[in-house]
Amino acid sequence: MEVSFLFPDGTFKPHPAIIVSNDQLQEDEDGMFYLVLITSNDWLNPQYSYPLSDEMVDGFTFSKPSLVKCQIISGNIERDVNRRLGSIKQQYFDEIVDKIVESIF
Repeated sequence: MEVSFLFPDGTFKPHPAIIVSNDQLQEDEDGMFYLVLITSNDWLNPQYSYPLSDEMVDGFTFSKPSLVKCQIISGNIERDVNRRLGSIKQQYFDEIVDKIVESIF
């Protein structure tokens, strides 16, 4: 999906993102879900990044090389969603979750 992320300078910029929280949490948190940022910026903190390619995704093609920034997690609700994109194949989703855990904990 695409959401507008708040950046340190106070501006919002639309970016693709991956939902990483489960359905039960969304229900328990009154519609809140958690996302990780996808970007083409590979120079800032590359140790926390997970590279993406088109074959890892169903229903979407990236316009440029992209990475999941596993340390950038945002809590959002449905109104924050600009548009739905595609879905990450399960194998790669599991690897991304592992990278998030490694990056944050």
